[in-house]
Amino acid sequence: MLSVLLQSLVLASGGILSVGSITIVILFLLSERGRQVGLGYAAGYTLSYTLIGVSVVMLGYRASTEVNGESGRFMPILFICLGVLLLYFTVRNWRKGPQETDAPPRIFQFIDKFNTLKAFGLGLAIGVINFKNLAIFLSAISVVLVSTLLISQKIFITLLVVLVFCSSVIVPVLIALIFPQQAEEKLGWIKQTIDTHRYQIGIWVPLVFGVLFILRGISG
Repeated sequence: MLSVLLQSLVLASGGILSVGSITIVILFLLSERGRQVGLGYAAGYTLSYTLIGVSVVMLGYRASTEVNGESGRFMPILFICLGVLLLYFTVRNWRKGPQETDAPPRIFQFIDKFNTLKAFGLGLAIGVINFKNLAIFLSAISVVLVSTLLISQKIFITLLVVLVFCSSVIVPVLIALIFPQQAEEKLGWIKQTIDTHRYQIGIWVPLVFGVLFILRGISG
């Protein structure tokens, strides 16, 4: 169990550097409705990946191990496909080049129009439409999926994977709740740091995970 836990959490750590999600939740937390909207977004985001992870573990085990009656063929193919997808994102981000880091005023106006329910819905949707994050998340879940652990142990590890993967939105919300007076300064610093290194993160994170996934898929 410890080996499965460590492998899955290492892969899940890729979600910590989800630049887009960090930026969105910080903008929500710094908006007019502040903590309520940011909390709604984080809740929807975390619930989305929880539902995806638990569903895959509950329903996908047989499909992942008995495709065409041959055990173990599905996961290497999945890893290679996810790796290729991440390398595509690497090339796409590289070709775009560094982008303007200052958010235009219209984005802040857009953010201010969200209430807690809408932010929650956006968080739910992001888990499905952000293919780069979804690829990294599914790779972490796949370690749990093909293990021989009991279903209760798999669900437990899956929830820990979700917690680590969604730290990118959970941590900013906790900062806003625990340090309400210093929240604007701390969140502003995080956003500035992310903006400064956005281009490098957008290249290196999918590149590293993409290569790792392909190598793991080839090795079987």
